Amino acid sequence: MEGVVAVVTSLESLAWPQRAALALGVVLTLWGVVDFVRGDVPPGVLHVVTGVVIGAAATRTRVARLAGTLLGVVYLVVFAFGVGEPGGVMDAGTVGNVVHLLIGFASVAVAESCAWCEQHSNRTTPSP
Repeated sequence: MEGVVAVVTSLESLAWPQRAALALGVVLTLWGVVDFVRGDVPPGVLHVVTGVVIGAAATRTRVARLAGTLLGVVYLVVFAFGVGEPGGVMDAGTVGNVVHLLIGFASVAVAESCAWCEQHSNRTTPSP
């Protein structure tokens, strides 16, 4: 059947980059909830929204690759502005800035790993 897209719904059938994207989504969502509890609403919204996006994108490698690329850009830009303007609106403190940097690199790693999995799958799947 052409035009049908299969969506993975079980954790065991996810490729490892998809599981990493799901774990990253859970961490970001929990971080956002902690932000809300502390009264930091703007970062809480950023963390929850990006966590839900990358977590939901984990169902397909192509979508996880796109989400990882976008989130990598977002978090690396947030890191750059946070470090570049100490005390500014994007400054999350030393620990927060380092975590933003790590999340940015992790998101890019998810995107790159998903691309690798897609290429590997295309090489090992015989063409009709």
